[in-house]
Amino acid sequence: MISSVIQVLQSLSWKEKIITTVILLLVWGGVVVAVTLSHYEIINDPGTFFWGCIAGTLVLSYLSLKKEKLDVVSLLTPVYAVIIFTALDIPPTLFLQILFAASITALVIRLHMQFSVSGRVE
Repeated sequence: MISSVIQVLQSLSWKEKIITTVILLLVWGGVVVAVTLSHYEIINDPGTFFWGCIAGTLVLSYLSLKKEKLDVVSLLTPVYAVIIFTALDIPPTLFLQILFAASITALVIRLHMQFSVSGRVE
């Protein structure tokens, strides 16, 4: 499984590699920024700084649109992010952001493995 993931990631075009890196930097970097802002007492709760996750889902949706085969789940991730972080009765937490970032990472891998016909973005 890991070797096939590595093969797929190596076969990506430079544009796909950059977009994938941006997605992962936004979702995981947003968690780091939230913790850093909380550490320096700029914000009270790192769970309320979830904008990296939402920005990452927007880029993931763009990447999904550029694939030859359409992935509805990846296209709708911005909707899921807004619902999860703003519309639910549960308060957003740092743990929720970490779980969401992990699921976005899995979706990026899934998108590249299952929804690339030739493995290239046009």
